[in-house]
Amino acid sequence: MLPEQFIAETRRLMGERAWEMVEHAILDDLPPVSVRLHPQKSEGFGMASPLATRVPWCPSGMFLPTREAFTFDPLFHAGAYYVQESASMFIDLVLRQYVRQPVIMLDLCAAPGGKSTAARAALPDGSLLVCNEPVASRAQVLAENMQKWGHRDVIVTNNLPKDFRKTGMLFDVVLADVPCSGEGMFRKDPGAREEWSMQNVERCQALQREIVQHIWPCLQPGGIMIYSTCTFNQHENEDNVEWICREMGAEVLDVDTDDSWGIRGSLSQTFHKPVYRFIPGFTKSEGLFMAILRKDGENETSRKDKKENGRKAKGKPQTPKGWEMMEEQGFEWRDNGAGLFAIPGQWASCHDRLDNSLRLLHAGIRMGEVKGKELLPHPSLALATGLGTLPLPKYGLSYDEAITFLRKESLTLTGDRPRGWTTVAYNGLNLGFVKNIGNRANNPYPQGWKIKSSHAPDNPPKVLRLNNITSS
Repeated sequence: MLPEQFIAETRRLMGERAWEMVEHAILDDLPPVSVRLHPQKSEGFGMASPLATRVPWCPSGMFLPTREAFTFDPLFHAGAYYVQESASMFIDLVLRQYVRQPVIMLDLCAAPGGKSTAARAALPDGSLLVCNEPVASRAQVLAENMQKWGHRDVIVTNNLPKDFRKTGMLFDVVLADVPCSGEGMFRKDPGAREEWSMQNVERCQALQREIVQHIWPCLQPGGIMIYSTCTFNQHENEDNVEWICREMGAEVLDVDTDDSWGIRGSLSQTFHKPVYRFIPGFTKSEGLFMAILRKDGENETSRKDKKENGRKAKGKPQTPKGWEMMEEQGFEWRDNGAGLFAIPGQWASCHDRLDNSLRLLHAGIRMGEVKGKELLPHPSLALATGLGTLPLPKYGLSYDEAITFLRKESLTLTGDRPRGWTTVAYNGLNLGFVKNIGNRANNPYPQGWKIKSSHAPDNPPKVLRLNNITSS
């Protein structure tokens, strides 16, 4: 059942006919299933099902005919695709329309990472994406997903929105996917219905305005804020956008869409600027609201060769033996106490500025730990894109071996394999590392990343298939 006050408010907002469509979709229809493919890691693969169809507003998004057991797909853990609700993929279209030059972007409330991975795939080369999550446990999930996505030009932080003002950094793009009352998730998450109340709507509206007030000064003049919620009501959506325009002087921008997609506009009787509503029953999606806002002024500082006057780095360790290739590719070393990180040189000063003011969980490529002169590699290194061949032997895993590895269990490598560190892969995509000691291979896969379920599906999930089925 849906909350009575929610029904009354939404019926009043949408009108009787539209409400009947929404109510039917929430209570009677199954949620659509969609994934978004990694632009590099999915190369060489096709969709396993001939019934998969493309998400119209995101070329890399695909609707699946059924929900697969994604947890048991090694390609999911390798970062070949991300399971994401289709409306959230709209960020791809927005960024490709409005961001044509390299930028520094902040995703302010980013966990679990769906919009961050979509943004990172859509941003021009030479851009930096800072992904932040205020809640510590959710921030760890965000860091994991960004490492599996594997892009080097990423920094993950765990801070409150107000903390960014003390960094002194200005961002060209800010995505404020703000905490909300979650009405748009009623179909997928019945628990959200039980937590709903008008009092919570009012609390969310106040929190959302507070977040925007904190982060607006960190947006470059002429920069873009993408404001979004996963809720239906006007208070958290049109009313807040109207407030941002009035209080901050923001300009609302239009996005090129197609009427056949079913995206609705403003439902307010007084606010008629372009906004974008994804509503079950009208769009093949859950509920989402998005508005694109430009800050007044002219941005003259968003350039690929932009230099930041960062403070002194906390640590500049020595190059680990055998990994000189990273310096040759323009990386600099940093150690913030969580291990050794390789930071793209053009972002080293940005990293240092953020590291001096914020809590950084991940940056660039997490290499691992150095003990003596040996690097104990972290899987982030194996999952990174664009590094070429790593200076370690490589071992292809069968499906069963890959699941064993992802459960953090030891393996036995067949054949005459050298002792020491070995990259393990499935269908050509890296999963991580093992250390071969002869009779077995020790598995340092992170405890928090492992498959915890002892259950195994009767058949392996089928999301992607190799175009060349003879590949290993």
